[in-house]
Formats: sequence, structure tokens, C-alpha cells
Amino acid sequence: MGVALLPAFSDVAHAAVSPALTRYPYLTDSVQTSVTVNWATDTSSTTGSVLWGPVGSCTANTTSATKTAITVISKAEYQWAATIPITPDTTYCYRVMLGSGDLLGSDPSPVFTSQVAAGSSSPFSFDVFGDWGQAYANGSNPDQTNVLSQMAGSGARFAVMTGDTAYPGGGQKEYGDMQQLGVDQSAVFGPTFWTVPGRSLPVFNVTGNHGFTNGKVQVVNWPESHAAASSGGRYQMETYPSINGSTSKSYPSMWYAFDAGGARFYILTVAWSDSNVGTGSPYQDDHDAHWMVTSAEYQWLKADLQAHPNALKFAFWHYPLYADSNSQPSDTYLQGGTGTLQGLLDQNGVAMVFNGHAHGYERNKPDGAGLVSYVLGNGGAAMGSVSGCSSYDAYALGSGGSHCGAAPAGLSLDHVYGFAKVTVNGRQVTVTPTDEMGRTFDVQTYNFAGNDFSVTASPRSVTVAPAQSASSTIATAVTSGSAQTVTLTASGLPSGATASFAPSSITAGQSSVLTIATDATTPTGTYTVTVTATGQSASHDTTVTLTVATAQANDFSMSATPSSLALEGGQSGTSTITTAVTSGSAESISLTASGQPSGVSVSFAPTSPTAGASSTMTVLVGSGTPSGSSVITVTGTSASATHSSSVTLTVTSAATPLLVQTASGTTTTTTNALSTSLNQASGAGNLLVASISVYTGLTNRVTSVTDNAGNSWARAGAFATSGHNSDGELWYAAGAAAVTSITVHTATATSMVASVQEFSGVAATNPLTATNGSSNTGTAPDSGSVTPAAAGDLVVGFLAGHGNAEALTVTTAGYTPLAQQTTRAASIVTIEAAYQVVPSTGGIGIAGSFPTAMYWAAGVASFRAA
Repeated sequence: MGVALLPAFSDVAHAAVSPALTRYPYLTDSVQTSVTVNWATDTSSTTGSVLWGPVGSCTANTTSATKTAITVISKAEYQWAATIPITPDTTYCYRVMLGSGDLLGSDPSPVFTSQVAAGSSSPFSFDVFGDWGQAYANGSNPDQTNVLSQMAGSGARFAVMTGDTAYPGGGQKEYGDMQQLGVDQSAVFGPTFWTVPGRSLPVFNVTGNHGFTNGKVQVVNWPESHAAASSGGRYQMETYPSINGSTSKSYPSMWYAFDAGGARFYILTVAWSDSNVGTGSPYQDDHDAHWMVTSAEYQWLKADLQAHPNALKFAFWHYPLYADSNSQPSDTYLQGGTGTLQGLLDQNGVAMVFNGHAHGYERNKPDGAGLVSYVLGNGGAAMGSVSGCSSYDAYALGSGGSHCGAAPAGLSLDHVYGFAKVTVNGRQVTVTPTDEMGRTFDVQTYNFAGNDFSVTASPRSVTVAPAQSASSTIATAVTSGSAQTVTLTASGLPSGATASFAPSSITAGQSSVLTIATDATTPTGTYTVTVTATGQSASHDTTVTLTVATAQANDFSMSATPSSLALEGGQSGTSTITTAVTSGSAESISLTASGQPSGVSVSFAPTSPTAGASSTMTVLVGSGTPSGSSVITVTGTSASATHSSSVTLTVTSAATPLLVQTASGTTTTTTNALSTSLNQASGAGNLLVASISVYTGLTNRVTSVTDNAGNSWARAGAFATSGHNSDGELWYAAGAAAVTSITVHTATATSMVASVQEFSGVAATNPLTATNGSSNTGTAPDSGSVTPAAAGDLVVGFLAGHGNAEALTVTTAGYTPLAQQTTRAASIVTIEAAYQVVPSTGGIGIAGSFPTAMYWAAGVASFRAA
């Protein structure tokens, strides 16, 4: 606070307006065919209307308004709304009427430009802001006044909120009007607030936890029903059932979408009432109400995202996906892969999300799918501080000079309050954060790839005799963006020839088999057949050379790619055996292998491809196979011909133990049997290690670990403390037979998570040389140390946390950490496994850290190299 006011925006309401006008007109629901004009008055007349038209003819048309009776503080008023038809990308002006009286008096007619035409390639901008609508003594808030004045002059086509409007409770008193000023009143429609930008800047409402209880006020004050109706969404009050022990009440469902240019905008309900939580938390209650995979909002969003595969997509909601704030932290219920909101957005190519709730500014690094997230909770409400400075945080500003990432330290509040102007130019997006004084900072430009694909044919040439057929595999691949449906057609065929595809429509990334059939009349010769693959956003061609010749003997060719493999004991590798019809018709080819050394197995999938198709040859090297090179001869035998190809295999000895693969298992409900599956069968003779975290303490520990091959699993160590809900354990199977699944067992159902690793190059018998571990509470887990038997031995360790999903960080040097695993059952447990091959026999343990104190366990074990 204490910032000097900016000069008043040139079109601020004058005293010449009618005293009956209590809320200056403002725009909402700006869609392709309409926009809604809103205002409020006293109750001196029961009819209202809006006069409108193109600039120069502002009163050419009249549209009647509907009214809703409201009470603002102690004053009875009417809230008016009139929806006028528009043409996209057109500038209009308007005036509002009460009865026959012009409410704007001598004020000029407000001017606005309608929504960007769907599909237009013209650049446009929109503003994003949130967590605003707070008034102090005499209804003033200089920071908020400055922010809204800057937005009024930003040149944006529309604005989108990130939630939490009208503090503290979102009632009509907090929204207020232009006449009644005071603390916590008229914080939105006061004379220097939304009165300034709202007349020309249409806004789209996002609900937040402040005001969620009074959602019906948002429905009246920010009508967005046309955007909801045109997108199949909802913008209404609904009765919510009891969730996690909360009371069944009427709350808003505000989720909808709209188009602007080549972009699609998703407004989502991600909020809950702070006063009706029950046994859960606001984040959990919101998730269970809106973001279960069976929830109506989740299903609507999934369907709409899939129906718009080529749009540049933006999403807006309140609770932050990621935020460095102790009081409004990241909403972990939204994070993750399939079945979560983040996973749904990632899987459908959403480019950016904008959130609020945490009062400050934050830009986060893109997630693994390229999704960029921002927190814009700096619109005018009391500012919060930045805390934590997580690894995902690229730039953050808060109160007291707090900062993270690339943001400078010690900035005053007038550098923090603001909004972001987002400019869209094709698939290039520039985000320009702007503070309340008009200074820009942390400007970022992103280029989001559109959906595209490639198409190829194999083989590129086929030969047939009249009245015969030949095939070629048409393969597609996603080259950018998301996969799309591709329809295949063929042209350039000679007379008497037909082409068919099986299937004729595929998803980019899949393949189809083209079959060209000739009849007895098809003339001999060479022809170029063009295969056209047509998707929603792109079309590509490939060609197949067709030679129609007199009947020839059936024959084929065969090749191996790659033609050489270098593998260590316990590893496997693949080579693709490609076949093609060289004459006559395609025949079934039986594949066999010879020349592989003892201890090496070779398999084919499929074992008998049809000429023109491929087979995957898998070579598995046993852990005891001696080093050296050999030639594996692959022989293909059909009814008419035999051909061979060769693959050179070089077997090398592993210099040190090596990680082959990992797997993990987490629980979503309590269970006494947690299973996890490997991506491929483990190598015979390798070491399997399971790091396990159980929400139990000493009362319900792991009873056994089993696998589908019947290997014997031994406990290397179990670490827990009496009275603590924390148990971390290490189990292993040495010289194990090949497995694909592992199961952890406890006596009774509980929450648990497991991380499984497969290592080659480890002694097959009696590999365990030392183990140690500990369990306690705090923020610095430490296993204590072990002494490996020799340099080059394998050390495996873990950090386990209980009751909190925060990030675990391994701080001991030399370790390669694996992905942290977290269960979402009622009792949260996490684990992060890590390993290293030690350079010496000195003592080594595993230690780490996490932000907030909780029960923990840590363990470490040393295994002899082979």
C-alpha cells in the first residue's frame, strides 16, 4: 500500500451520469455471436435496455434488459443484463437506459471490439488477473486502482480472471457500487475499480474459494451463460452432495470454453468452500467433487479437449497446480499422469494454464509434456510472500521483497501488484507481466508446435502379375503436437486395379496395410500410386511404385536393422527383420536363428511374418555368457524360396554393476498386497532390489515379497521407530530367474509404495555384504553408513516419508536418484530410491532432506559386484 495513484483513465465515469446508475456498465460473455452488457441501478424504474450499434451509430439498435433484484449493503438495487448479437472482429459502441432515461448522461458511449473470429490467424491479446476486489478505508485500494487502470489501456480484446474476486466473502456488499464506500465494500464496482476497464474489456469469470459459498452472487454479477451453453459446459448453482463429511449445499458449477482465433480457452471450477470442509481439505474436497475421472467436469473437459485436437489451448482455474507459498501451496491432488487434471491437459496438448490463490506472481518451468503454468494472484488483494523456491519455480515475486528463480530480490509492492498481457500470434504466445506502474518484467515468448505427422510406405516398390495383389505397409508418426485421426486414400492406379487399406482410418503413430489388387485386364507397366494421408490439421503424401508384369515365381528379400548388437551379460537387444515381396505373391516366411553362442537365446515376434511385413528379433544374453563376437544367421523360409540375413553379436563383460530397468507400484486405497510390473522380463541371473515404504511403524511390517517366477526374496533391512507411522524396508532376490511382476505383502491392509530395480553385474550368490538404516522424525533423514567389500560394488539406498507428499531430495554425493513414488491412499507415503557404484571401500550411507518435518525412514545396503 501507499503507492501513488496513476492518472485517472480518460474514460472514467463522470459525475454527469444519472444518480440512478449504481454500477457502471461492463461486459461479460463475449463469444462468437453475442456479448452481454451489465449494469446496476436503483429501483426507480422497472424497465431497462441497451442502445447499441457500430461506431458512429451507437443508438441504432435497442435490446431489452432483464433485471435481478439485489441488495447492496442496505440499498435495494436492480442488476441488469442485456445480450446483444454481434459479428466477430467488429467495433461497437453502446449506451444503457433505465426506462427512457440515458444513464450515462454526458459520458461518451463506451466502445469495444467483439470477440476474435474463430479460426482467424490475426494476432490478438488478452489480460489475465486474479485475487482482487479488496477495499480499505473509504473504499480505497491504490494498488488495485493502478492495476485496473493499466488493464484499461492494455489493448487486450478480453480478460480472464484466476478466481477470488470480492474479498473477504464474495457477497453483494463486497462487490458494492459506485456510491457506498468503506472497508470491505464496493471493492469491485467502486468508482476506480472495475468501473474503469469493464466498459470496454469483456471479462470471463473464474470462481475461487473466496466467494464459492456465495456462488449465486457470481452467477448474477458475471453472467457467462452463452459461453457455457455453446461449449456444453455449466454456469449455474447446483446442489453438491456431502463430500468427505462436508454438508450438502448449493455451490456454483462454472466450467465452460470459448474460441478466439485459433485458440480455445477453458474456464474450470477448481475451488471449494473454506467453511465446509468436513474430514478432508479444500484441495481434497475440490478434487473429489470435480476431478475424479467419473466427475461431470472431468468428463466434459476430456470430451471437449479431444473434440478440438488442433486448437492452441489455454486453461484457467483457481487452486495452483504449482506454487511456492506456505499458505496457498501447490495442489498435489491435481498433479500427475493419467487420471489427473494435469495428465488430462498433458495428454491433449494444452499449452498454458493460469492459476491464482497464492497472492503473488509466479512462472513455473514447463512440465514433462511442455505444459507451462503461471500463478497470477497479484490483482489487488493483500499480497502474500514467496517461500520454498522449488525446482519447478522459474520466476516468482511476493511481499517483503521475497522472490525465487530469476526474479530480483527486495522489490517493493508496486513492482509485484499487476496482471499479465498475453499475445497470441498463430502458435506463438508472448506473456508480458505488467506491474501496477506499467513496468513490464519476465517477458516470455513460447512457440507451441501444432499437430502434424509424417507418412511413409514400406516397401516403396511392389510387383504383381495380372489378377494378383501386393501389399505395402503405410506407417505414420506424430512429428509435433498431438496424434490426430488420419484417413488414407490412393490415386494413380492403372485400369483394372483397386487399392484398399486395412484399416482405412488410423491415429497418427499407427500403420495400415495397403493392398493393391489387379485383374486380368490390367495392362503391364510401371505406375506411381500416390497414397494421401489426410488429418484434421495436415495432409501428406507418399508413393508406391507399382510394376505390373507377367507372372513370376514368388520370392522375397530380407534384411536386419541394426545388423550388429553389443550387449553385456544379463542384457537384451532387438533387431528388426524386414521382408519385402520381390516377385510373385506374398508368402508366409518361417524365421529361425543359428550361430548364437551358448547362453544366448533368440526369439521372433511374430515367428512367421508374411512377406512385406516385419518381425522383431530379441536377443537375450545370459549373465554367464563369455565375452566375444559371433554371427547370428537369421534364415527365412517360405514355400518358394529361402533367404538369410546376419546380425553380428558382441558380448562384453560389464565393468561394474549396471541398472537394467526400474518399476514402481503405488496404492490408491489401503491393501495388503501391492504389485508392480516390469516393462520387460528381467534378465536371468540379475539382482532384483525392492525399496518399500509402509504407513505402519512397527505394527504391520512387510511379511514377504514374491514374484511370478518363484524367486526367493530376502529382507536386507527394515527400519522403523515405535510410535511412528514410518517403516522403510529393503528386500532383494539374488541370481533371480526372469520375472515380470513383483508383489509386496503385509499382514493387514495399509498404504504402501514400492520402487523396484534390476541390476546386472552383481554376484549371483550371497551378494549382500552390509546394511544399515534408521527411522525418526524431522527434515534430514540419514541411514548411517556401511562399508562396501570392494571398490566397484553396488550400493542401493532409499529415503521414505510418511504422512506428507512433499519432495524428497538425496543430498549424499555420488547417488543416481530414481523417480520419487507417492501413494494417494488415505495415508500418504513416499519413497525415493537411489544407487551408485562405489569408487572405494570407504564408509557410505544415504542422507537427504525435505521442507517440512515428518516421520521418515532411510536405509542402505551394499552388494558385491560379479
